[in-house]
Amino acid sequence: MRTIVPILGVLLCATGLPAADYQPEVLVEVDRTQIYEGESILYRVTLNHVENPSPPELQVMDDFEVASLGERSLDSTQITIINGRRTETVRRGRQYNYHLTPRRTGLLKIPGPVVKVDDRVLRGREVTVNVAAPDDQDVVIMKITSAPESVYPTQPFAVTLSIVVKELPEPYSERDPVAVQSTPPRLEIPWVDDDQLPKGVEAVRDWQRWLGPLENRSGAGFGINNLGHSQILSLFDQRPSTFYPRPQRIKRPDKSGREVGYRQYELTRRFVPKRIGRYRFGPVTLKGQFAASYDPDRGMQAQRVYVVAPQITVTVKDVPEEGRPDSYVGAVGDFRLRGELHPAKAKVGDPMTLTLTLSGEGSLDGAFPPDLMRVEEIAEQFKVYEATESTEGNSRQFTYSLRPLKEGIKEFPAVPVSYFDVNTDKYVTLKTDPVTIEVAKADRLSGHQIAYSRRGSLPAGGDVQVREEGIFANITELSAVRDQSIRPVRWLAGLGGVAGLYLAVAVVVWQVRRRGGDVALQRRSTAASRARARLRKASSEMKAGGWREGADHVEVALIGLVADMADLPEAGLTPREVELHLQCCSVDEDLIGRLHVVLETCEAARYGAPDAAVGDLGREAEALLGPLLKSLKANRRSRRCAQKP
Repeated sequence: MRTIVPILGVLLCATGLPAADYQPEVLVEVDRTQIYEGESILYRVTLNHVENPSPPELQVMDDFEVASLGERSLDSTQITIINGRRTETVRRGRQYNYHLTPRRTGLLKIPGPVVKVDDRVLRGREVTVNVAAPDDQDVVIMKITSAPESVYPTQPFAVTLSIVVKELPEPYSERDPVAVQSTPPRLEIPWVDDDQLPKGVEAVRDWQRWLGPLENRSGAGFGINNLGHSQILSLFDQRPSTFYPRPQRIKRPDKSGREVGYRQYELTRRFVPKRIGRYRFGPVTLKGQFAASYDPDRGMQAQRVYVVAPQITVTVKDVPEEGRPDSYVGAVGDFRLRGELHPAKAKVGDPMTLTLTLSGEGSLDGAFPPDLMRVEEIAEQFKVYEATESTEGNSRQFTYSLRPLKEGIKEFPAVPVSYFDVNTDKYVTLKTDPVTIEVAKADRLSGHQIAYSRRGSLPAGGDVQVREEGIFANITELSAVRDQSIRPVRWLAGLGGVAGLYLAVAVVVWQVRRRGGDVALQRRSTAASRARARLRKASSEMKAGGWREGADHVEVALIGLVADMADLPEAGLTPREVELHLQCCSVDEDLIGRLHVVLETCEAARYGAPDAAVGDLGREAEALLGPLLKSLKANRRSRRCAQKP
């Protein structure tokens, strides 16, 4: 989720005047007016002093993709009594939030929204956003690919993000370029979140099983979508996670056309489409600092990089109608067929079991049992019952119950099964081998041999009439027929006990999941301890003479505290963005000013020589920690902090 820094001001503070003194109005806000291609902005429309408002009508936005983030009521009533004088302030309105993603670069205009209030038409102001192209650099290059680019429903495909990073300059060229930053570069990948995948597409593995094996405890690699360590392994350890795909060393031209060394990192996730359509993946953005040059006197020189990998489209097409055989079972891929029939010897009316197994490479999720009644020899000689289905690995089984209708049958005929071969774009029909069987005449029993009743007499004629195929479709032994009357008291008592146990377990599981799944709550609960741990590390570094490293730890501690308390992405969060957020939360200006001085000192320490101010960094940061934490908690309880999208 992106940092929300309202730049057009906060919505109406209490004025002590009745809402009726104000005219209806449409307020328009954006969190930023300058962004890079691939980033999104928060677009907020507030209908102020309007009772029972209707949603605003957004005008045609050819240059933006629009995603609604929901709405909330601003209705409130405030009563104050001063010196016996009662004042009532009433506000009426509603706020609507959207994410806007630009489709191109340049100065783009967002048309003013239109709102109908009673007989009046109100229009909000137009906003202009400057969308800049990514930096012209050759340090980091990203690309998204799909293999294959066009698939059929249920045919898996893989989306790969390739990140190519220039190797470090000599004498550090053997070191990994994403293992030397104090703050890892941050990736924003839309298809990481399972809930945000395009509708109609499912991931083969959930994101924890996909990214979990790539997590790196040493901090090398990339931050992804602000994922924390607690989301991977632990409910209590809330460290920012880094993910490190093993790189491949390659050679490629730089901006000047000279062949130089790069490291190529790839993140590949597999998907299965459930229906036809066109599905977009991306864009992906990367922010971070990378080593660009080395100076013996000044050391390694960093370059801030912003990169966008353009989105791609994967087409899911339907299997062709032309040439589709009647025996097609909905399987897509490359398969083998095996058939088994047991027993090989039976009598008319005896049950027989036919098992068809389809196995191979491809998707069997949509496969259904073939209709045996389409095979003329089977329809004439056997009664076929509905098949059961089961899937195990790359195979799918269809099991039928059969009963021969005639004696003297010598062979069970071949069963055709067709699938669509994605490699040849053609239907393929497989057939099982015919099975040699023997079907004998059924034994004829008298009614006394089939059933005997001590309480009643046999029907007139002395014989019991039976069905051709047996007592029941799947029962051949009379002993299997028994008293199956229902005893409701026992059933209700048992069901009540099970329901009570289920309810108790469900409550416990819900509580654990709620606490474990609320990442924001976990971040807030560990914010203070993480900040203090970072300050202790800063103090140790400074005592050892590492004033640059110590200043870095102080800055990370204070920025991380604000990010954790507000549930903002820490990676890429700048000091200016932190200050703007605190202003939006109505934090005391004096406290913000003290924080500004500390962060400025940290920045100066990174590029200049140490001075007396650097020596006081640790003590000043410790003194700031308590008041800053208290103010953030108080403002959160009073709901004055800006809400994230």
